[in-house]
Amino acid sequence: MNQAQAVTCNQIADFLCRRIVFIANINLYPWTWAAWKQPLPNVEQFASELLADAEFRSLQLGTWLGTTDGAVIETAVGMVVPPIYRPEYDLAVYGLKRAARLQQQAGQQAAGKAALSIVGASLFAAGIVALGRSAA
Repeated sequence: MNQAQAVTCNQIADFLCRRIVFIANINLYPWTWAAWKQPLPNVEQFASELLADAEFRSLQLGTWLGTTDGAVIETAVGMVVPPIYRPEYDLAVYGLKRAARLQQQAGQQAAGKAALSIVGASLFAAGIVALGRSAA
């Protein structure tokens, strides 16, 4: 893992510790059944919750160019969720990956709209220049 990936990994782990409720239950009640008192959301629900979180969006796990390496996400989750909690671990990994893909898709759509706007404005300006030349 390179230095940039290690930084990202630590940022993800810090985010998980601060913001994810089902992980807090694990850390508060280790090795007890108390961690399973609340049912876990499904991956889509969890990914939607992540996308609604401004701190998650600031991590920029999904940009219009691509998503964060899955191994980095898995390592970060492993730093926070002990392996014995496999359902929580899987939910965190798959939810983060899904949210990163959704964030990437949104970025690509925004980039596409911006590109179309630039092309449209360029064509409009070229049309005005052409009209000005033909009028002269």
